[in-house]
Amino acid sequence: MGFEDLALPLKTGPRLAIAIPSSLASEVFDFMERTRKVGYVGRAAAIFRVEEIMVYVDDFLENARFIEDVLRYLDAPPYLRKRLVTVNPNLRHAGALPPLKAVHHVPQAFGVNIREGVVIATDDVRSVVYVGLDKNVVVYKPLAVGKRVTVEIEKSLPRQYLGRVVEKSSIKLYWGYEVKVFSSIAELFKHLKGKGYAILCASKKGNMIYSVENELSKILKNVEKVSIVFGGPKLDVDEIAEEHGINIQEYCEITVNFIPRQGVESVRTEEALLIVLAIVNYLKEKYREIYRDTS
Repeated sequence: MGFEDLALPLKTGPRLAIAIPSSLASEVFDFMERTRKVGYVGRAAAIFRVEEIMVYVDDFLENARFIEDVLRYLDAPPYLRKRLVTVNPNLRHAGALPPLKAVHHVPQAFGVNIREGVVIATDDVRSVVYVGLDKNVVVYKPLAVGKRVTVEIEKSLPRQYLGRVVEKSSIKLYWGYEVKVFSSIAELFKHLKGKGYAILCASKKGNMIYSVENELSKILKNVEKVSIVFGGPKLDVDEIAEEHGINIQEYCEITVNFIPRQGVESVRTEEALLIVLAIVNYLKEKYREIYRDTS
């Protein structure tokens, strides 16, 4: 099976990021349920190949750190968690969350020879990397013990594998997400603009998806990086921005209502993520297929 097979989770279209508010974690008081809500975010991101999750503070920094800790735990391959994750009260229920089962968690299921690992020994010439297999991987590069690395296995010897360190950016398959925290929505928008992201805002006050589908498709087709900014359980994204003296029209390429005539009073952020990302994924793949058929 080659990298161009449609069944594989390829990195296609623009680099996709999402931005969510810290208030996501304040909607419920039960710690298990709060953990589960963040787990839904991680699962949605992995399903639709989101490469960055940005958390902006709209209430308390401790909520943002909680979201960050749980999301990073989820992204870590299960076989590495004992070596990577330190004791953290924010993670006391994280072990009960369903696994992502993304390619970097179970690469053998996708027929690839790239693994996530942790350096367990090193000298001036080489490093030994634990990758959760029957043998460790030796790479001829000195690395810091405890460092998480991505390695490609090139050869199997009786007692070890030989491999090399690879950059995640060079991998054609979707390889999990990064998590970043921003002190406010203002800092978030400044970062996104500075890094060249096309910014989409998801809001019930936005343009109906069916009226801007072509415009949205052109954005997804023509830009390299897209970030979708979501609001929280109490305030929409434009309302959060307004509280900080920001007019989102100055930052957002387009504001979209992805759920016309919703049948409930409010849509939870984790629910909105699945709906919005499903539509964006459909548009990305639709135009990818059109391009493949005409090239």
